[in-house]
Amino acid sequence: MAKIVLVVEDYEALQKTFEFALTQEGYEVLVASTCKDAVSISKEHKPDLVVLDMLLPDAGGMEFLRQYELKKHPETKVIVFSNLSSPELFKEAQELGASRYLVKSQFTPKELSGVIAEVLKNK
Repeated sequence: MAKIVLVVEDYEALQKTFEFALTQEGYEVLVASTCKDAVSISKEHKPDLVVLDMLLPDAGGMEFLRQYELKKHPETKVIVFSNLSSPELFKEAQELGASRYLVKSQFTPKELSGVIAEVLKNK
């Protein structure tokens, strides 16, 4: 059975790019554009991994981490994937359960797929 990856990203071109790349790698890909949708989809589908943008139109990625409460969902891993390069945000995201914090400009979709595989391998 394919692992489920939820891509939380409000920029449609990036959504489609990641959806295509991850589908090619054999993942079942779900997409959310808002924090509210991400929480709802996560509770319903219990993704194996969430690729989480920090800047969303309704609330930030940190709010997703607070609302979804990863400690209650240990089956779900989170990779924060943001344009924001901030040690403070990284620390806060880690404290809320995120596995990794990656800066978008430093990773191609193929490289992100490799990080996803690595995180899921340790699951």
